[in-house]
Amino acid sequence: MRETPEESTCCGGLLAGLVVGAIIGAAISLLYTPKPGKEMREELLERIDDVKERVDVVAKDLLEVAKTRVEEVKADLTQALEATRTTTVEQTADLRKQAGLE
Repeated sequence: MRETPEESTCCGGLLAGLVVGAIIGAAISLLYTPKPGKEMREELLERIDDVKERVDVVAKDLLEVAKTRVEEVKADLTQALEATRTTTVEQTADLRKQAGLE
């Protein structure tokens, strides 16, 4: 069963919200943890690297979903176009017969 456009948007928004929430949560937890400056900077850099890796994974997943969805829409449009062409040819032939042109 295919997703509706609303469901696709919802999933992308949910993933983006989770990533942003994780970043905010990590930043707040670091700010309220009593540690020396150097230690705090090192931990912050480590967490930023972790978040970057997660964002890369999510971005790749979203890109793959988007590519799949584009291919599905392209196939649907191709099928609809072919059906329209067939119907148009048939209706044109019927009209020509009715008009006595054939």
